[in-house]
Amino acid sequence: MKYIAEYKKYVSTIGDPLEKLDDIETYMDDLERCFDQIDGKHDMGLISNKEYKIQVKERDSFFKWCNEEMTSIKDQYSDLIDERSKKAWSGHKRLTFPVVWNRDSYNKIEPEIRIAGKKGEWIEWLLGNLTEGTDEYWTYEDRIINAAQLDLYYYLDFLDDSFSVSLSCSKINNNFVTFLFNVKKVLTLKTGASPKRSSRPNNPYEEKEFNELEKLILNTMKNRKEAGKELIWNFVLNDLHSNTKKGHTVIIRDIPASEDTMKPGILLYDDDLAIPTHQLLQSTFKKKLTSFRKLLLRK
Repeated sequence: MKYIAEYKKYVSTIGDPLEKLDDIETYMDDLERCFDQIDGKHDMGLISNKEYKIQVKERDSFFKWCNEEMTSIKDQYSDLIDERSKKAWSGHKRLTFPVVWNRDSYNKIEPEIRIAGKKGEWIEWLLGNLTEGTDEYWTYEDRIINAAQLDLYYYLDFLDDSFSVSLSCSKINNNFVTFLFNVKKVLTLKTGASPKRSSRPNNPYEEKEFNELEKLILNTMKNRKEAGKELIWNFVLNDLHSNTKKGHTVIIRDIPASEDTMKPGILLYDDDLAIPTHQLLQSTFKKKLTSFRKLLLRK
């Protein structure tokens, strides 16, 4: 349970209660979605019962602590939460302005900012919340990324098939940052940097990006939602074929599971390969739908 202790220590360094609330909630979401992978591996016999029980115990202990912390913050700072929500940009509950990460997202969001007469403030806010990322990339500060990820519903139409504001906002190229500076012709906006604190410990279950099968499931659910159709598991399962990309094939059949058994599964094939690129037990698929519904329906 080392990562839990490390995360609790990290959270204790966050002084702002709303930042702390957002960080815990996004960390929980990451763990909940990624634990589906552990469920799937266990169902297929790739993780022993003993190891699985240990990880479930760790997860449940962590979730209990998170829920207690979030409840305490919400009780103590309900007025601040309400005030932040009232000041948030339309479609948000947390951020003063929407984030953007490339020219495409900028071009889609900029008109509503301009119409509201807030473009100058918006550009200054964007640049003021950027910081150096890994390799050649720029990124927004953690508190901004967390808040944007929790307001994901606003950004669904701008994310293509990544379904992750966090991923998009952590890999902003230098050309786009230069473009933002050119928009306002300002070179000295990066003032009043946030106080330094220790870096966030790695989540051992975190996955940076959905795999192709998960993206197919999400796209199928998104398309059904936009068409006013239900997101019941068997309807989504039967609709995967009609949402499969060219060059990919979905096959529904039994696959090997734990204890030398065969159970209903989903396989995604690249038409150029003889073996599936991704496979998933239908029992794990049903669990994923629960977290994916939260992702798509959060408002």
